Amino acid sequence: TSRYLEWADNIFQWYETRDESIAPLSFPFATYRPGQRQMAVDTYRTIRDKDQLIVQAATGIGKTMAAIFPAVKAIAEKLHEKIFYLTARTTGRAAAEKALDELRTRGLQIKSLTLTAKDKICFSPDSRCTADECTFAKGYYDRIDDALKDMFSCDGFTRERVEAIARTHQVCPFEFSLDLALWMDCIICDYNYAFDPKVYLRRFFAEGGGAYTFCIDEAHNLVDRSREMFSAEITKQPFLDLRRKLRHELPHIHKRMGKVNAWMVKARKKCDASGGALAEPDCPNGLLPLLGYFLYDTERWLSFNLKTAFREDLLDLYFSVSGFVRVADQYNQRYATCYETTGKDLRLKLFCMDPSEQMESALKRCQAAVFFSATMTPIDYFIKILGCDVSTENRIIGSPFPEDNLGLFVADRVSTFYRDRDRTKQMVTGAILTLVNERKGNYLVFFPSYAYMDMIYSVFCEKTPDMKTIHQTPGMSEPERDAFLDQFSREHADTTVGFAVMGGIFGEGIDLVGDRLSGVAIIGVGLPGISLENDLIRDYFATETGTGFEYAYLYPGINRVLQAAGRVIRTSRDRGVVLLIDQRFSTFRYRSLFPATWRPVKVQDEEQLAGGVKVFWGEAP
Repeated sequence: TSRYLEWADNIFQWYETRDESIAPLSFPFATYRPGQRQMAVDTYRTIRDKDQLIVQAATGIGKTMAAIFPAVKAIAEKLHEKIFYLTARTTGRAAAEKALDELRTRGLQIKSLTLTAKDKICFSPDSRCTADECTFAKGYYDRIDDALKDMFSCDGFTRERVEAIARTHQVCPFEFSLDLALWMDCIICDYNYAFDPKVYLRRFFAEGGGAYTFCIDEAHNLVDRSREMFSAEITKQPFLDLRRKLRHELPHIHKRMGKVNAWMVKARKKCDASGGALAEPDCPNGLLPLLGYFLYDTERWLSFNLKTAFREDLLDLYFSVSGFVRVADQYNQRYATCYETTGKDLRLKLFCMDPSEQMESALKRCQAAVFFSATMTPIDYFIKILGCDVSTENRIIGSPFPEDNLGLFVADRVSTFYRDRDRTKQMVTGAILTLVNERKGNYLVFFPSYAYMDMIYSVFCEKTPDMKTIHQTPGMSEPERDAFLDQFSREHADTTVGFAVMGGIFGEGIDLVGDRLSGVAIIGVGLPGISLENDLIRDYFATETGTGFEYAYLYPGINRVLQAAGRVIRTSRDRGVVLLIDQRFSTFRYRSLFPATWRPVKVQDEEQLAGGVKVFWGEAP
């Protein structure tokens, strides 16, 4: 009892210390950037009123601090208890950590934790998460109290700090971070921990939520991510492979898997007859009882915790099937069932076309939510698709930087339609070369797909074999990404041209400030590739709202374009050029979605482009 009283007393004293440090806290910079104060005020009001807010604010106004500062102030005023700063990228987590550290230099005392995914932070990746196999799990509860006492030794628990304390006390770093989270004031984590039905933090949200505020960074990413969270898929091959291993040891489970496999064989034949891909509006009801029997028998056997060569594979399949069945329980008219064959294998996916209903439910886990990004165009689309209240406030904050700092050119005589790409590849290459040849520097060229990028990259290298180029490859590791960005140095002994895909790791969330980036060329309007799933989204919203093409292709595409263009101007001192290549950029459908601060200049050929770029850089009258 004395231990718990001592802990409670320490926590109570901490809350007093924290609130006393917040009360006199002022904004950490001498002045607000244009638009930053407005966003901070709007965020505070949203928290106070237990409301929702969507902010589209141009890069450079300091969105992270504009969200975190008022959220911190609101803690001392008892307007909420905890901040969840939700982000999809490492850069977003780093920005939140930096903002809190900046406030700490002004006297703030606040506990913050960055949650890292289990597979990334695990000390024993080759061991199972059991006391029998992992030394960090064995005796965890005997050592966790001493580890948690280190909570009072510092305020900012980054991944590195969590790992260091966990190693010192020999506890699982992931479980330690989850236990630590209970006592934190601000938790910085991936969207999954707040929204994903498979992994959301039940210790906070199982009872429906609490006095929490969600600050949702780069919220334009949440559309695709939410569809992914609320969908589920299984494949035929794991059932077939594992079934062979169980024939003698677990005949009852072997029999259950045989019935599942037989059902999927029939489904594969039907899918093959439709050309290898098929979608249906109905849930695969004939399969669900078979999966239920498999889960029941498998769970009973797993509970004995017997060590066998196939146990881990069976456990993985159990979790995969159980997630599939859980999503099937939510199946309604917002879903479609997708079948796709690859060789003899079959992929079966319960695809969430419209995540708004599930997102609306998930947002009830907090009392206030602030969505912000540089690209949320149009805002009405995001309000609907993210399940926000119809009364959700929204704010559009334009770029605070001089419009003359950006030279925007539109080459609208070039078609990038798939059928025309081979015919126009020389024109596209010529336009890119004209852009980069007018001024020595670093440039990024963005494409809608790897195939199109590779086509133009090949032609570009043939024309300029001596120019320094680098191109993105699928599935790049973190060191490979860093090596790519390291090519964009400030010293321009030579021009460097990087080729990348829109919507990828280099299309958003990177900062190449000042002379590290002189310009960007964007090839095409960024439409997602035509696919079974995107066509399902189109058809669904065509029926629901009459905006099928817009929801499935146009809006996701233009946000990719705006993100790529946003790489150029990051600070008030940046100057640079953006070249948009596609005839569609001059149509009203696309121009109406451009930022109000953009002043596009049409160029009909390479000569006009060269002249315009020279004038922008001040090298021509």
